[in-house]
Amino acid sequence: MAWRFRKHWAIWFGLCLAAFLASPSAALQKEGPVAGASLQTDVDYSVGPGDVLKISVYRAPDLETVVKVSKDGFIVMGAIGQVAVSGMSPSAIGQRIASRLTSGGIFLNPIVNVIVQEYHSKSISILGAVARPGEYPIDREGMKLSDMLARAGADLGGGGGAVRILNDSSGVSGAEEINTVDIVSGKRDRAVQPHDTIYVKPAPTFYISGEVQKAGAYPIEPGLTVERAIALAGGLSPRGSRNKIKITRKQGDGQADQVIKAKAGSTVAAFDLIVVGARIF
Repeated sequence: MAWRFRKHWAIWFGLCLAAFLASPSAALQKEGPVAGASLQTDVDYSVGPGDVLKISVYRAPDLETVVKVSKDGFIVMGAIGQVAVSGMSPSAIGQRIASRLTSGGIFLNPIVNVIVQEYHSKSISILGAVARPGEYPIDREGMKLSDMLARAGADLGGGGGAVRILNDSSGVSGAEEINTVDIVSGKRDRAVQPHDTIYVKPAPTFYISGEVQKAGAYPIEPGLTVERAIALAGGLSPRGSRNKIKITRKQGDGQADQVIKAKAGSTVAAFDLIVVGARIF
């Protein structure tokens, strides 16, 4: 009898356990996040007009929707109507929607997921000497010039260039120009503002020819010397001579170009033409 009782008890316990694991509450504890939370990654982003949000409610696929924030900062969900979202993070929006679903008697403990699918309220334009010019979203708070220029593929490592920044609210008179050296060093790596237009000016170049390994144009670096310019060009050729270097320098205003006999420590200016001569023997 005792053996049969233990056998029946084990079968009954197994059935109860299987029923519990298959129940919605158990599945929620096993699979789902905390009720009322908003699953999102844009924790620092403030939603604004024009942004497109993807909203879903856990275990309620019929409520999943993609909405655009109106000019006055509202979205519309069929189940709860208008919801003010401008200036809120996706997490806060999810909590507000969850509260409205609860107060409306639609769900007891809804789990709302809000994701920014398209960023339009806060963006900047990057043009000029970059690999990928275009419009870029400010998708988190405190993004700096270096962050956005890196996205656009700007090469700031050589220095010597500059960026010019305009904003719709400032007009041309409010244009700001910053040397790329100061951005890389962090000295003037300021936060970008919505509607900034950033134009990246190419770094000025110099030209080198004659008895060097790689004649051509190279970007100017701060404090560039003739010795460094030769190194950038791959060094002297087997016949090159450091005693036969001339620089042709533009003077502007219609003046004749200046020809300078240069030494290894001479400073190189923008648009200089360096010619390295050959030794006799």
